[in-house]
Amino acid sequence: MFIMPMATVQPGLIGHVAEEAELSPEAVELVLQLTADSIQQATERHAEIHLTVGSGKTAVLVTLMMALAAAEREGTVDAPTMATLRAIRNLVAHGRAGDELVEALMPEGLTVPTPAAVLQARRNAEARSALLTEFGALRSQDVADLAESRATNRAALANRWRTENRVVAVPVGDELLYPGFQFNAEGKPKPAIGPTIDLLRSDPHTTDWQMALWFVTPTSWLGGIRPVDLLDEDPDAVINAARREVSDLAG
Repeated sequence: MFIMPMATVQPGLIGHVAEEAELSPEAVELVLQLTADSIQQATERHAEIHLTVGSGKTAVLVTLMMALAAAEREGTVDAPTMATLRAIRNLVAHGRAGDELVEALMPEGLTVPTPAAVLQARRNAEARSALLTEFGALRSQDVADLAESRATNRAALANRWRTENRVVAVPVGDELLYPGFQFNAEGKPKPAIGPTIDLLRSDPHTTDWQMALWFVTPTSWLGGIRPVDLLDEDPDAVINAARREVSDLAG
């Protein structure tokens, strides 16, 4: 046995853990950072630790056990972090491989999507991005500005139009955006938008994104033309296409 100051042990521990658990040094450093406060509190009370010569595993366990003891005693680490530390301590103690470490930290009951589901999700994401890129989108206050609304509540106009099914808003992140193709030059909803939304909403399973994407997707009911391209030229054709679409799905 010999005594080594913690300050000189700590840098080497990352390399020892990486070698023992077959992980990258960056991954090990991230794990140790999760309990940095607890380790610091523990080492402030214990200026020196005892290590067995040549035993990286012992160094790892001493550090993790000190952090665990301090955290459990003082309640300074949240439950998920505590579970992570215990899993790493146990796996390193038993000389487990890195794959087992990763497996132990994966959530229970993980649902793995099929390749087809992943492909569909990717296509949906690309379609949404293309819609917003081609036509842009407005926030509720932008709708008020475009329509020259004088309401004090800048979100009121867009919210009312959305509630009345005169426009559709799509969730993007933590906000709602109004695709730009729905509005005319004066900032008012185009006449065909409301009746079309009413028809598409007759299917309770239709989402706001599905409705928005319907307008920009070629349909056989319009001879392969996108509804959005006929909103100004032939709004009745767009409404009739939506009616036939809903009727076809219901049948």
